[in-house]
Amino acid sequence: MTWTGRSFEWSLLSRPAPLEVRNARGIMCNRPVSFNDHPKRLTASYPLVFLVVILSGCAAACTKPPPRAELRPISVSNSPAPSFPVLAQATATPGQSNASPSAPEVEEVAKAIARVFGKSARVDQNRSPVFLMGDFNGDGSQDLAVVTKANDDALGEINNELANWTLEDPHQVPVPGSKTAEQPRKPKAVKAERNDQLLAIIHGVGPQGWRNTEARQSFLLRNAAGMNATVRTAANLPEASSKSNLSLRGDAISETINGRRGLIFWTGAKYAWVPQP
Repeated sequence: MTWTGRSFEWSLLSRPAPLEVRNARGIMCNRPVSFNDHPKRLTASYPLVFLVVILSGCAAACTKPPPRAELRPISVSNSPAPSFPVLAQATATPGQSNASPSAPEVEEVAKAIARVFGKSARVDQNRSPVFLMGDFNGDGSQDLAVVTKANDDALGEINNELANWTLEDPHQVPVPGSKTAEQPRKPKAVKAERNDQLLAIIHGVGPQGWRNTEARQSFLLRNAAGMNATVRTAANLPEASSKSNLSLRGDAISETINGRRGLIFWTGAKYAWVPQP
C-alpha cells in the first residue's frame, strides 16, 4: 500500500502541466508542458549567475584593506619634564606674636566709634590718653577702650534698653567671689546724663580685632573714665589679684577715679571696678 501511494504521488508530479500560449491566430490555448521543461529555464539563468559571481570576485580582489599602523619604538630621553604653571595656594599664616600692633590715629578710632554707636557718641579728645588697646575679655582679639561723650540730642538713644550696646556702671557690678556677689540683688537702672564721660569698649573679632567691621559687641561704662589710665595684665598684677581674689580673664584698665586707684576688668558678662591696694 505504501509503495502504491508513492507511485501515485510521483505520477502526479510527472503529469504534464498546462501552459497558456497563443496560436497563429492570436487565440490563447493550453499546451501540455512536462516537468522536464523547468530545468531548461533554470539552465538559461546559469550564465547570468556565473557572471555575477565573477564580477563580485573581481571587486573583492580590487578592494585592498587599509594599511596597518606600524608600531614604532619611542625613545625615552633623560631630559626633565616640561614645567607647568602652579596654582597659587593659600598658606597658613603663622600665629601672631603678643607684640601690640601699631597705635592707630585718632581718626581711625573715631571711625570705629561711629561704626558702632552711630551719631549717639563721639570721641572726647580732651582726655589723655584718649584710647587704650588690650584684650580685655580674654578671647585673643584686640579690644578698644575710648573716652567718649554722648551727643546732646542722643541721650534717648544712649539710654535705650534695645540699643546695640550695654550701658552699665562698673561700681554697681559685684566682684566675683566677694560677699556682695553672694547676696543676690536687683541691679539698679543706669542712665547716662548730659555731659557724662562714658568709657566705650569695643570687643574685637578675629585677628583684626576692633578694626574688624563685624566687631559690634560694645559697652558704655558710666563713672569709669578716670585719670592716668593704663593697661595691665594679670602677670603684672600678682599682688592685686592675690589680695582681692581676682581671677582676671584678660587685660585690665588701671586708673584713678575720684582720687582712688582701681581696676576695671571683665567678669565674664560685665565690667566691674575694684580698688587696688
